[in-house]
Amino acid sequence: MALNYEGNFIVGGAAGTKVAPNFRLRELTRKDGTVKVHRELISALQILRDRFAVGISVKAMGPRGDLGTDSIGLFAWVSSGNLGRLAELAEGLKAEGCFQDVRRDDDLLYVNIGDPQSLPPIDPADALQAAVQVTAGFETSGDPFQQVTGNFDGAGLSFGPSQVNFGTGTLGPLFEKLKQSDEQALRSCFGEEQRYDEWQTILSSPRGGQIEWADQRSSGSRKANLVQPWKGCLQAVGRVPAFRRIMTEYAVQKYGRKLATALNWLRELVDIRIDRLCCICSLYDLCTQQGSLNKAHQQIRERVAAQPPDGQVELVRIAVEERGKTANAPWRADCVSRRLGILYRQRTPAAVEDERPIATIEIIIFCAIPASGIPKHCAMHEVVILKGSERARFPGGAAFLDCWAGLQEFLRMALWARKRSKSSSRSFS
Repeated sequence: MALNYEGNFIVGGAAGTKVAPNFRLRELTRKDGTVKVHRELISALQILRDRFAVGISVKAMGPRGDLGTDSIGLFAWVSSGNLGRLAELAEGLKAEGCFQDVRRDDDLLYVNIGDPQSLPPIDPADALQAAVQVTAGFETSGDPFQQVTGNFDGAGLSFGPSQVNFGTGTLGPLFEKLKQSDEQALRSCFGEEQRYDEWQTILSSPRGGQIEWADQRSSGSRKANLVQPWKGCLQAVGRVPAFRRIMTEYAVQKYGRKLATALNWLRELVDIRIDRLCCICSLYDLCTQQGSLNKAHQQIRERVAAQPPDGQVELVRIAVEERGKTANAPWRADCVSRRLGILYRQRTPAAVEDERPIATIEIIIFCAIPASGIPKHCAMHEVVILKGSERARFPGGAAFLDCWAGLQEFLRMALWARKRSKSSSRSFS
C-alpha cells in the first residue's frame, strides 16, 4: 500500500495502491514500468473524472510527438467513450486554471497541469468546505452525509459529516434547520407519519432521554450501528441535496467560528500568520473534535516560550499536540496523530505519555501538495486510517495546499458574521 515520493512526485509503490477515489497507481505507470507523477496531476485527473461523472481511462504517461517531452509527471493521455464531452470539460478546467494545456490527438486527450507552483488561488468558501471534508473523511465511512453511528461512544446517536450527536446537543439544532428548510421532504424520509412524530418527540426530549432512546436502538458488539428502520430514515435524509448543503453550511458556521477563535488566539500569542490550508484543516479538525484550544492555553504558552516556532506549521504542531495531551485518556494519541497527519500530509504515528502503543493511529492522506499556490478545486482523495492491524478506508480528505493570504481575515470578518448558534464540544475534550 505504501507509496514512494520525491518531493511532490510519486515515484513508486504497489501497483494496486489507490491514489485517488477513481485511480490506482498502475494506471499512472509508464510502459517501461517507471512511475513519476505529480500529486497535483492526480488531483486534476480526479476533478476531471468527477465533472465527467463516468469513468475515464489513463492510456499513457509518456510523451507523444512533441507533447510532454519537457514535463514528465505533469501530463497524461486520457480517453473515454465520449471524448468530445471529455475535451469540453477539460477545456473548462483549463479556463479555471486546473490545466495549462489541453489538446485532442486522434482518440486521445492530452492534459497538462503546467507549473504546479503557478496554480490560481482557492475560493475562500471552497477552502472552508475542504476543511469540513477532511474532517468528514476521518469521522465517517462511505458517503459522509449518510453516516449513522450508534451509541458506541456514549453520544447516543451521531449523524452526518460532522457526526453531530445527542451527547453534545448538536443533533437537534441541525434537524431544526432541516425542518425549517423543507419539512415535507424531511417527513417523507421517515416513511410512516408515526415514526416521524416519534423522531420529533425525541428531538425535543431531555438529553439523557435522547441518549437512552438511541442506546436501546444501537446494535453490534460495540453498539456502533443503529437498527432499522431508523438508520435507513437518517440515511434518506442524507441523500436529499438541499439537506446536504445545509449540513455543510451548519458545519462551517458552527465549527468555523471556533476555528476563527483559535486562529486569533494563536496570532495574538505569536506574530506568525496562519494561512496555509494544511494548518487551517488541522485546527478545524481539532475544533470539531475538541472544541477549542482553551484547555491547553497555558501549556501552549509555556512550550512556545521554551521552543519558539520557526513558522506556522511548527506553531500549529505545538497547539495540536498540547491540546491533544489534554483530551480524555483513550483518545489522546488518536487526536495528536490525526492532527499531525493532516498537518504533514503523511502517516504520522503519535505516542502520548502514559498511553499504551496500541492507542496510536497512523494516518495516510493521498492529496495534492504543490510547493506554493493553491488549486482552484480541492479534489476528494482517500484517507486511510490504520490502528494496530486493522485497516479501514474512508473516502474523504482533500487537497492540502498553501492557503491564500486573506483566508484568516475572511474567517474572522466574513464567515462568522452570519447568524450564530450555541456551540459545544464532543467527548474527546
